Amino acid sequence: MKKTPLHSFCFWVMFFLFAAPFCFSQDFGLIVNQKALLADEDTSSAAIEYTGTAIPWLAAPLGGKADLYVSGGLSAHYDDEAWKSLPELYRSEISVNPGPGFRLEIGRIPFRESLSFVCAGLFDGLSAGFTVGGGRLRTGLFYTGLLYKKAAYIYMSPADQADYSNKDSYFASRRFIAALTWEKTSVFNTLGGLSFSGLCQFDLNDTETRIHSQYLEAQYTAPLGARFNTVSGAVIEAAEESGKDPYAAFALSAEIQWLLPTALSDVLTIGVRFSSGAWNDGLGVFIPVTAEAQGKILRPMFSGIALAEAAYSARLHRTLQAMVSGAYYLRTDKSTYRSPGMDASSASPLLGAEFYGALNFSPFHDLLFSLGGGVFLPQTGKVFSADTGIKYRLELTAGISL
Repeated sequence: MKKTPLHSFCFWVMFFLFAAPFCFSQDFGLIVNQKALLADEDTSSAAIEYTGTAIPWLAAPLGGKADLYVSGGLSAHYDDEAWKSLPELYRSEISVNPGPGFRLEIGRIPFRESLSFVCAGLFDGLSAGFTVGGGRLRTGLFYTGLLYKKAAYIYMSPADQADYSNKDSYFASRRFIAALTWEKTSVFNTLGGLSFSGLCQFDLNDTETRIHSQYLEAQYTAPLGARFNTVSGAVIEAAEESGKDPYAAFALSAEIQWLLPTALSDVLTIGVRFSSGAWNDGLGVFIPVTAEAQGKILRPMFSGIALAEAAYSARLHRTLQAMVSGAYYLRTDKSTYRSPGMDASSASPLLGAEFYGALNFSPFHDLLFSLGGGVFLPQTGKVFSADTGIKYRLELTAGISL
C-alpha cells in the first residue's frame, strides 16, 4: 500500500493515544505561525510564497518518571499560484527518567551531532542519554522515511534530489541512522568544552544508486578572557556509493565570538567553513545526511562549498533585536554546486558575496514578528555569467502562542 502523509500522521497519533490514559494532568496550547516570502534565488523569476500553520501541542506527566509531549500541525501553503494543505507531526515523544543521569526518549525527537553539519533536526526513533565520566553520552537509532521531505532536508543521492523536487511526493528519503555523541565541559580544568560524535547512515531506498556513509567529528569550545569565545571543529566522512570505489571526505569550521564592550548587549561573530569537493577517486565531495542551507540568500548545501562570514547582532531594546551579516562564498570543485546563471566555462572558485539584515520584535513573550532580507551579488565573483542579475530574498514571519 502506498504511504501518504495521512498514514504517517495517523501512525504517530495512534501511538501517542495509547499513552493518553496514563496522563494525570495536562498542559496544552496552540501556536499559530505565518510566513510570507518574496525571493529570486535559484530560479529564473521571483517566487512568492505564503505559509500559515496552526500547531496544537500537549504536555503531560505519565506517572512519576515519564512525560508525554505531542505537537502537530496543519499548514496552508501558497506557491506557484496554487494553494495546498499540509499535515505534519512535529516534536512528539515519550521521555522516561528511571534514575539520576539517565533519560530515554521515543517518538519524533530532536537530535543533532556535535557540529550540526551532518545530521540535525527531528527524527523518528529512540534516544538514550547517560552521564558518564563527568560528561554526557547520547545514543540514537532513527528512521527518516516517515518525515516530511522539505522539513528533513535529506537529498544525498541523485534519486533523493529528484524526489525532493517532485511536488507529488511527501516523504523524505528512507534512511536508517545510528549516532553516538559525547560532550564534556570544563575540560583540562578550564571553561572549555569538548564533544565527539560518531554517526553512520544506511540507504534503504529501492533505487539503483545507493549511498552509505560514516562520520567521525570533534568540536572544541574555548573562552579567551571574559569577552571572547572560540569554536572549532572537524568531521571526516567515509562514503560508499553503488558502482564506485569507497572514498573519504571532510569538513572544517572555526569561529570567534566577541562580546563587545558597549551599553548594548551585542556580539560580533566571525567564522569560516570549508567542505571538500570532488577532487579525485580517493578524496571526494562531503555529503551530509541533512543538507540545510549554509547561506541566507544563495543557500547552498554544505558540499563542495567554502565560506567566510561576519555577523553582528544587538539587542536594541528589550523587545527589539537586530542582526546584520555579510558572507563570501567559494566552491571547492567545479561540478558539485549548480545554480542558474553560472558560466560553465569558468574555472574560478569565487562565487560571490551576500549581505543580509533582520529585525525581531517581541512586545510580549508569546508574540513575535520578524523581518529579514538581503541580496547576493553574482558580479562580486567569477563564476556567474556577466548578465546574471542580483539574487534577493525578503521574508516576513509572525508567530503567536496561545
